[in-house]
Amino acid sequence: MSTLMERIEADYKSAMKAQERVRIQTLRLIKAAAQRAAMDKRKDALDDPEIVQVLSQQAKQRQETIDAATKNNRPEIAAEATEELRLISAYLPERLSAEAIKRLIEEAINAVGTQQGPIMKHVMAKAAGAADGKQVSQLVAERLRQGTAA
Repeated sequence: MSTLMERIEADYKSAMKAQERVRIQTLRLIKAAAQRAAMDKRKDALDDPEIVQVLSQQAKQRQETIDAATKNNRPEIAAEATEELRLISAYLPERLSAEAIKRLIEEAINAVGTQQGPIMKHVMAKAAGAADGKQVSQLVAERLRQGTAA
């Protein structure tokens, strides 16, 4: 079992002892999502980068829930999803700044050329869950529009 999953398990047990409903619920959902991902990959357990990917998906789902709940004037749902997002984010690596992503993009251009697909693959592998794919895609497209001279 990975160290990140062990940390999630330990936090789940402490949340059970403390009877923290939202934390128990959120960690249970994370564990279930990780278990589904492991089954899909035909593995017993996921390694840390795979767990980070699951956590990123869970965080994205919560953000979508927050956006929809806010749009539909459902503050109680938005508040619960915000708390869940806060708990999930505690397990994710710190997000890279736009400048750090731009440096990775330059490094990728030097390594793989000027096609968006290989650049995205290179940057996302280096960022390892610390960058939002949508933001990276926008920054890559912006950089490629500027041309190869930067």
